Amino acid sequence: MRVSQLVLIVLAFAFAAAAGAEKKYRPPRLNDGRPDLQGIWDHTDATPLERPAEIKTLIISKEQAAEIERGIVMRAEDRTTPTEPTEFFNARSIKPIRGSLRSSIIIEPKDGHLPGTSLFHKEIVMFGPAWVNSAYDGPEQRDSSERCLGNPASQPPHLYNPGTNLHQIVQTGATIVMAAEVMHDARVIRLNSRHAPASITSWLGDSIGWWEGDTLVVETKFFTTSDRGRRVGSFAYLISPQTVVIERFTRESENELNYVFTVEDPAYYTQPWTGETHFHRSNDRILEYACHEGNYSLTTILQAGRVRDGSLTPQKVKADE
Repeated sequence: MRVSQLVLIVLAFAFAAAAGAEKKYRPPRLNDGRPDLQGIWDHTDATPLERPAEIKTLIISKEQAAEIERGIVMRAEDRTTPTEPTEFFNARSIKPIRGSLRSSIIIEPKDGHLPGTSLFHKEIVMFGPAWVNSAYDGPEQRDSSERCLGNPASQPPHLYNPGTNLHQIVQTGATIVMAAEVMHDARVIRLNSRHAPASITSWLGDSIGWWEGDTLVVETKFFTTSDRGRRVGSFAYLISPQTVVIERFTRESENELNYVFTVEDPAYYTQPWTGETHFHRSNDRILEYACHEGNYSLTTILQAGRVRDGSLTPQKVKADE
């Protein structure tokens, strides 16, 4: 082979490598050089938190994804009556991650299930359907979302909600704010900072962040003791003041924000567990989420509980109205 031919081949490979490198997405940047994550992002992924028992692999076919989606929109009792989407719930579907459909948001452990300890399995019963359908002694027994206090869509780690999943991100050099439409929660992430004292707990936890290349990394600690169980569709998981959540936000395209999170709590989990999903850019507007102003259902639920245990009569409920 002539030297000139060899040079041409080497140049061809070099140009091909350069062209491939140019295809790698480069996010827009703010004045400080950091990636611009700002805007409104939606999370309407129907991928379940845990892998369905009948599926053994993370990557699934379109047919398997369609079957999971059918299960989501049908009532558990008869599997024939659609529950969502309606005028109140978003239409959701299993969204691909780097071109592949998945059976679970959980990617570690490999089996796609929460690695619960004995304490986890003991306490998670209180947040399952059997408990929820019988716990009417007082408002403290009811789910935090039902009480308009918190929601997995607005609390870290951010997961889906049937009703609304919009998030607005606003950046400065020292702070990033993630405002969720549901529960109108606004997370304030302090960059390159230290955590507040462990004695200060909150519904959203205490979040500090830093940049690793083009990825925003956020560590959250010190959640309130009043919000252990969080429900995501038909699944539930536990959070405590000892829980540490690590989140990684990476913009992968103009319209995709990759979201990877890891939850660690040795009391509840035998190992840290990790989930991955995507947020998608939205043109919708965030509106007021006036949960408490119209939250008459909690009063009605507790009244029904009193009627059932005989301490209140339907006639008395009607008279009080």
